[in-house]
Amino acid sequence: MKLNILTPRWAVPLLSEARYKGAHGGRGSGKSHFFAEYVIENHISNPNESTVCVREIQKSLDQSVKRLLESKIEELNAGWYFEVQESKILSKHGKGLIIFQGMQNHTADSIKSLEGYDRAWVEEAQTLSQLSLDLLRPTIRKPNSEILFSWNPRYKTDPVDAFFRGKHAKDDPEIISVLVNWRDNPWWTAELEQERQNCLNGPEAD
Repeated sequence: MKLNILTPRWAVPLLSEARYKGAHGGRGSGKSHFFAEYVIENHISNPNESTVCVREIQKSLDQSVKRLLESKIEELNAGWYFEVQESKILSKHGKGLIIFQGMQNHTADSIKSLEGYDRAWVEEAQTLSQLSLDLLRPTIRKPNSEILFSWNPRYKTDPVDAFFRGKHAKDDPEIISVLVNWRDNPWWTAELEQERQNCLNGPEAD
């Protein structure tokens, strides 16, 4: 994905080459929208790439980012590039595909099926267990592969926070992370603004 006029300023570091890329901040900050566009635009440029979209627990596709990716295909007028199926998204001009997985469904043996993937995107990464992180990292291992993380921080002890925001991360060129909040969201809507105002003016505001 290249820099364009729609790229949020906070996201520019995430366009640099790095194996691990993370965006953390509050709800409504646009993290998921950016990574969804990032995935779709990379698949347009490289139709043979494969991406797995991951959550710790995914009981159905309704809990995945599939619908968001579909909306980005529509917004980018990219329907010519993709075939949207019930459980996955295929490239029409190459061997690439996008699939959706729950990490709790994987074992050390079953996760080997993802070894050939170019990219993983971990959504709601604050819920990712240490075991899942330890399984995923060595699995996505193709040359120039990358793992993307988007999350709303909870505790400093959460594995994703310890990985991206620990002391070791500052000096690791393979780790890039950015902090983003609602003010940085170019996709901010009137509905989200109303929800924000309701939270500010609600009973808890007193």
